[in-house]
Amino acid sequence: MEIAGIQKVSTIDYPGKISCVVFMQGCNFKCGYCHNPELNDFKKGDFSEEEFFNYIDSRKKLIDGVVICGGEPTLQDSLPYFAREIKKRSLTVKLDTNGSNYAMLDELNKEGLVDYVAMDVKGPVYLYPKIIGRDFIDLQDEYEKSIAIVPTFPDYEFRTTIAPLYENGKIRWITPYEIGDTAKLIYDCTGIRRHKYYLQAFVLHKGIVLDSKFKDVGETPKEHLEKCLTEAKKYLINTKIR
Repeated sequence: MEIAGIQKVSTIDYPGKISCVVFMQGCNFKCGYCHNPELNDFKKGDFSEEEFFNYIDSRKKLIDGVVICGGEPTLQDSLPYFAREIKKRSLTVKLDTNGSNYAMLDELNKEGLVDYVAMDVKGPVYLYPKIIGRDFIDLQDEYEKSIAIVPTFPDYEFRTTIAPLYENGKIRWITPYEIGDTAKLIYDCTGIRRHKYYLQAFVLHKGIVLDSKFKDVGETPKEHLEKCLTEAKKYLINTKIR
């Protein structure tokens, strides 16, 4: 695994658990508002697996689990081995994913290697090219199959950041109507209305973003979040703002 960084202890990234967070290098999406642009490129990581496992071996009595995030960790072929080694240490595994690699999610699920999946559903399908900065047609089938498989893991959530978009020379927020379409997509792929679905405000971290056009964007307005919540609840009744 190409490990870009390690957050030694977190109390907020894994619901109900004290965790270690490991960031994987490389992502196939180019979301302009991404605040971790240093993780975007596929390059050698700064930490070895040996360093990571030595750390959790020294702290496994103090943590309950490991959060594997990115970048996009499902793009690394050795992810099953990595998760297997974590599970051998009697720790639980949470995976954060953009859902673009269904085959990897299916493999992890069949082996029982992941206890909690958090899938970012970035918007309705028709907005994806604008959000992720690349053609989406070759990923759409994978993506929808990923949405369908996520509820079959032991625990899971879907989440969407109410993010800024660049369109027609201007920056705008994803609209409440578009968030309603996002919630409908999740429902259409699963047939379930009671998912844990979280809407998150976009918050700029230290002015760092992948695309400089977004460097002066403020936080998602609270009233806009509430309007998005109303639309999402039409399809997913357990939607919450986080």
